[in-house]
Amino acid sequence: MTNTESGGATLLGRMKSTAPASSRAMSRTILRSGRTMLVGLGLVAAAACNDMLRVDDPVNLTPDDLQGGSTALTVNGVRGAFQSMFDYYVMHTAILTDEMVLAGTFPYRAEMDARSITSNNEGLLGDLYTPLSTARFMADTAVAILDAAAGAGGDESERLKGIALSKYYAAYTRMLLAEAFCKSAINGGQGLTSDERMADALAAFQDAGSAAQAAGDAELVAAAKLGEARANLWLGQYPAAATAASAVPDNLSFKAYYSTASVAQKNKITRLTYAIDEARRFTVGDGTLDFTGHEKWAYFDEWESLGLIEKRPDLTSFNAAVPVVLQLKYPTADVPIVMASGAEARLIEAETALRGGHPGDAADIVNGLRDSHWHLGAISFSGDLATDLPVMARERARELWLTGERLPTLRRYLKDGVDLFPGGKQGSDTCFPVPQRELDTNPNF
Repeated sequence: MTNTESGGATLLGRMKSTAPASSRAMSRTILRSGRTMLVGLGLVAAAACNDMLRVDDPVNLTPDDLQGGSTALTVNGVRGAFQSMFDYYVMHTAILTDEMVLAGTFPYRAEMDARSITSNNEGLLGDLYTPLSTARFMADTAVAILDAAAGAGGDESERLKGIALSKYYAAYTRMLLAEAFCKSAINGGQGLTSDERMADALAAFQDAGSAAQAAGDAELVAAAKLGEARANLWLGQYPAAATAASAVPDNLSFKAYYSTASVAQKNKITRLTYAIDEARRFTVGDGTLDFTGHEKWAYFDEWESLGLIEKRPDLTSFNAAVPVVLQLKYPTADVPIVMASGAEARLIEAETALRGGHPGDAADIVNGLRDSHWHLGAISFSGDLATDLPVMARERARELWLTGERLPTLRRYLKDGVDLFPGGKQGSDTCFPVPQRELDTNPNF
């Protein structure tokens, strides 16, 4: 993955490792929290006594590294590739939707912030498409390896859990490709539209849920059900979305974990907003700058009152003309990012109720979250989608802020004629284009 800030290696094609042999050979011990392992790309925590969790350093793992037959090593490679990508994915989708604005000077990020992204955009390939494709490829490869290991000895229970988890990441990466990119291809295959790719993701989540059920992993069953609900919501299959979401418990919190053990393992959202090991490259728009089209986060005042953001005139951005407004959701570099939650499931149930002509039921669900999570007063819905979807977008934005979910929400609502994308931009992009390298090298595009 191209990573200017942390000096990461590019993983493309066969993905050769650039880490020194001594680094790759180092042994790490990983901590499991509940049923979620805090592992991947060296995302290490405290020691735990479990053979499944004792792995070699997974930094810069390649498919060749995965051939050793260890379920733990294989699964850690999958999780590591995903988590190394996910924080950057969240940041770059955030500037397209004005959750964040650019506080640096990289031209490729300026294109994203301006909603005018060219296919030869450097970060489009290096920070988004290649890492996401790598994470998807690692997950698919792990499934094949663990399937082939059946009957070869070892812990069968852990092998089944490894298959289920790898299938989940395979589905999740397909979903992200659908939500962020106008079209996408896998392994040099045909370019699929967002809807076609999301149908692919839906089938993958259903497969992951079946595998998790066979492995006896209740948390992963719930996470896969939420993925199924999210995919159905995108596809406009609202009753199916509601049914899947209803199977997700309120306390689900499936996360991507980070660590302060090294620069590469830190949450890049924190690093690039708090200027840790690096200049401050992103902030929250306050609407004061002429040259950025007065970019301002749509819910700035509410977020400030809730303690989600904070004006910091004492701090300086890399581009000194950009005022600093800190996001407070990820204040330290080891804060995890929630990938799937019970709150998101409830919001899906609320939206499907709204679309099904039950605004009162939708309000009851939303108000439960407003009260229990934010101590906010009750709201109501009118029953008119053109009026109610912007309200629902605000509720989703609060619960799911800086998790990569704002972009698919705005893209979905465009289908209803509700345009909540930030205006005042040079362009009007609502999704990321196919990178030029994919267009040049994939004959099926």
